[in-house]
Amino acid sequence: MRKNGYFFIILIVLFFTQFLSYESAQIKIIGLAFLIFFSFFVFYILKDQFLFIISIISQCIIFTVDVLGGVTLAPFLIIISYIFFKGQLYIKDRFVRTCLFILVTTTYLGYIVKNQGGLSDIIQSAVIFTSIILTFIFVQNFKFTRIQIKTLLSILTFLSGLLLLTALNQKYVFIDSTMPLLGAFGGYRSVSSVGLAYEGRYPSLFADYELFSEFALLMFIFSFSLFVEKKSVEYFKLGQIPLLLLILSFANILITGTRSGFLLMFVFIFLFFILRLDIFFTKRIFGLIIVLILFIPLLFQFGGLIGFDLIIDRFQEIDSRYFSLNSIVSGEQINREIVYAEGYERISEENWVLGYGFGLSSSNDLAWFSKAEVQGRSIRDFHSLYLSIPMIYGWIGSITYLMLIIYILFLSFKRYYMTSDSPLSGINFAFSFLFVFFLFNQIKINSLRVYNYHYLIWILMGLALAFTNLKLNPDEED
Repeated sequence: MRKNGYFFIILIVLFFTQFLSYESAQIKIIGLAFLIFFSFFVFYILKDQFLFIISIISQCIIFTVDVLGGVTLAPFLIIISYIFFKGQLYIKDRFVRTCLFILVTTTYLGYIVKNQGGLSDIIQSAVIFTSIILTFIFVQNFKFTRIQIKTLLSILTFLSGLLLLTALNQKYVFIDSTMPLLGAFGGYRSVSSVGLAYEGRYPSLFADYELFSEFALLMFIFSFSLFVEKKSVEYFKLGQIPLLLLILSFANILITGTRSGFLLMFVFIFLFFILRLDIFFTKRIFGLIIVLILFIPLLFQFGGLIGFDLIIDRFQEIDSRYFSLNSIVSGEQINREIVYAEGYERISEENWVLGYGFGLSSSNDLAWFSKAEVQGRSIRDFHSLYLSIPMIYGWIGSITYLMLIIYILFLSFKRYYMTSDSPLSGINFAFSFLFVFFLFNQIKINSLRVYNYHYLIWILMGLALAFTNLKLNPDEED
């Protein structure tokens, strides 16, 4: 299929994905049926496994309900059938294989031993988690071609642009609608209702401005790392795609009004140039610095149009005199004091060797708040992955999950260091720092909050592993 056709197909997929968020059960079934049909058609008729992967990525950016597994249901059925008809999936890396065995074992034990939800909820949770793991295994095995890497980056740029347009619609309400694809989602009657409720911090399609901000930060790191790597840009014929993704990601960070995303963006740039002094004086970097110098006055003059003024105001709320490691742990100086206290209390209430297992939002809520407190709660979770994950994966599974991310991080950096002259070096460097800043940002946000975002993180982990094992074919036709 021609690359331009992917963008049209992704729009169709996103249109049907939003059906999962409607209140009507019939519309939900239509959306699920289409996603299942589409996945089987792409996988077995078109035989385009790459389109299958990017369609899943696109579905992950739209907040949808998790009924019957939500956006994980179709991949679950496809990959199960693939294993049945085509043979077993494999995991080349022994450490990754061991981590997955531990995590899967403890999670399923959690469903059986720990989870207090109903049988239907537990089964649906198992479908969601199993699909996440199977998708991760499938993606980390995938052998990307040069043109597919360019298309992947183009799709991420396209999706980032769509996210920005949706957020701008929430801010200015160009089109007021009940459609999730235009910025409305469950609990709000219209796009304008969302804009009023979120008070200047726009969640776009993620239905959560903190997760939206983090995704934008990850895309900024990815695009920046590629933009400055001339050999990667030339080999994959990326042109101005990384620069466009860089600009869109920056704008998306601004429109969320989130201080951490904005601050970590500059921390990344600072660390990048410390580690990459070899490219500091190149023409690409010199041109970027000139653009930034010219851009700063424009940002202060017109940045308020997309939220820069809100970020400045929120930075002024921080009292540096009381900023310390203890204030971060307690959440006092990062607006997390109350929710952190709730998290510490919940951890002390039970033995968390096993967790409830990841899955439906109702099941996760039981894990975080217990059956007695799940109704009428005033918070969604504990606003930190590290306080929220023990109840989901248990201590054993939580440590395993975090060790797996750290291992992928180091594996990506090792591959970058050992093959610094390869066109893949920019991608491997990008993934290593992407996960560094993901782990750091998770101090104040919980990526387990919604199932499709947790799914997206696992897909990024699979992509990182795929690129560490990838061997380029210089003779490949574009």
